[in-house]
Amino acid sequence: MPQPAEFAVASPSLHARKLTLDDAEILQKLYEQCHDYAVLEQGFPYAPTSALDEFGALPPGKTLADKFLFGLFDEQGTIIGLIESIRYYPDDITWWLGLMLLAPQHRRKGLGTEFYKAFENWAANEGAHHIQLAALEENESGQRFWQSLGFREIRRTEPKPYGNKHHKLIVMQRTIA
Repeated sequence: MPQPAEFAVASPSLHARKLTLDDAEILQKLYEQCHDYAVLEQGFPYAPTSALDEFGALPPGKTLADKFLFGLFDEQGTIIGLIESIRYYPDDITWWLGLMLLAPQHRRKGLGTEFYKAFENWAANEGAHHIQLAALEENESGQRFWQSLGFREIRRTEPKPYGNKHHKLIVMQRTIA
């Protein structure tokens, strides 16, 4: 059975929908707005092909059918956020949240929490029992955000290369079912 292409967000002026390859250009605009995160993660801004590349980035053993990119849109239809997720990864009851971006002018207004909670409800309806993610150890505000939503650290990784930088990752999990 195909998954719904949209999910409800609490704020009536916002909506979230599944992105397709046809949305790569508008997603790239969001990536360009979020250059601060790219510099934190990899030491330089996103490449001109980053959005297009995101559609095909998969962990071993996963297919494009397992990947979900949801855009958060304002009332003018402008993309202001992204959640990228892989279902049933790293196990058959967990979904991996690989990336969440919110345009800088929309941060610290509760929209990230609202967007995440709407996604979590959707994922739970699709069979997810847990959501896992990895926060950069260097990204203390990101860690605090995820902890405020009930995520708990389950492990830390050895440093891994990301562009010009190396990061330890804090793998976090939240039980949702």
